[in-house]
Amino acid sequence: SENLLRNHSFEISKREVPRLLPFMVPGYMANGYPYQIDVVNGKLLYRYPSGSSVLSLPFVAVMNAAGVSAHTRYGGYNVRGDRYIQATIAALLMAILTVVFFRTALLVLPLTWSVVLALGGALSTQVWSTASRVLWSHTWQILLFGVVAYILLSEEKREAGGRPIALATLMSWAYFVRPTSSIPIAAITVFMLTFRRQEFVAYAITGASWLVLFLIYSWITYGTLLPGYYRFHLSLKGLWIALPTNLVSPSRGLFIYVPSALFVLSLLAYYWRALPYRRLAVVCLGIITVQWVVISTDPNWWGGYCYGPRLTTDIVPWFFLVAVLAMRCLVDEGRPGLKRIAVTLGVLCLASGAFMNGRGAISDATSSWSPTRDVDRHPERVWNWFDPEFMAGLH
Repeated sequence: SENLLRNHSFEISKREVPRLLPFMVPGYMANGYPYQIDVVNGKLLYRYPSGSSVLSLPFVAVMNAAGVSAHTRYGGYNVRGDRYIQATIAALLMAILTVVFFRTALLVLPLTWSVVLALGGALSTQVWSTASRVLWSHTWQILLFGVVAYILLSEEKREAGGRPIALATLMSWAYFVRPTSSIPIAAITVFMLTFRRQEFVAYAITGASWLVLFLIYSWITYGTLLPGYYRFHLSLKGLWIALPTNLVSPSRGLFIYVPSALFVLSLLAYYWRALPYRRLAVVCLGIITVQWVVISTDPNWWGGYCYGPRLTTDIVPWFFLVAVLAMRCLVDEGRPGLKRIAVTLGVLCLASGAFMNGRGAISDATSSWSPTRDVDRHPERVWNWFDPEFMAGLH
């Protein structure tokens, strides 16, 4: 972001990038630069998608004006300034997402239920432990899709007119931020074509226009129609290990770190026939399922040096949306005993999730667990129940 502000170019000056010993972790390029840097046709370019960098420009400009920079006074790299800017922007964006969650819940739920769900979405999921800590590509992505989920539900409830241009723009930028955004884009495109044909032309033209601009940017910058990171290679080699790992392993399992996800799925199964806006729930469940399979075909299916189920951070907005729909059924539950039991279980799941994700957010011991266990070389260690990541520093 600072390079764009200073030099108006995606190419990074060699004097601004520290030289390092070759980065020998499997799957990363050993070119003597930080692993986030690619050398393309002699140019130093950011290896990961540039969408987050572009969207963060206004925030970075304000931080620079306040005297906080990722550059030293001599033009070199200032790691402390970089981390401070990232942490500040990430926390701010996730605070905004919490407000979006609250507004989404209010569409169909009472005030108290909406407050509890919004706080649960913020504190009992990867929003707290991953997306709010530093500026992962997940951070901007789930904010954009959180707004998309709000728009879809509000239109289903007929509280707002059709906004196909806004939808296509938000989803296009989500794709520029993270390529796995293509999964919800495909699902919502089918939804628009099936149920909102009168809006589909505007939606398709807007999305196609943004895609053409992205292809032009890629061709000018990388010399290819898609940047290298978007041409990722999936593998079935570790699929049958990765599928259960991403759900129930002690250091990467979604249901371990976000037990409310399993609770929501149970409610959906129980109340399916009474569920409001069921076709939206089908879209969300399709996105969640495909996302789970795709990240399990990633050669780096354990997510690298991170805390908990980082790779499933992408599905948080969709789990939140189905949670809102399921809670509507629970609010209307006419059997007091069953309702009390369900509410108690739900609160316990949120409290457990807040503990699990709070450890990742504030504990130094958990942040050093992955490197000290060298999970990139020994990913099987994420299955060690005697040394789970969430217990780092407690035993």
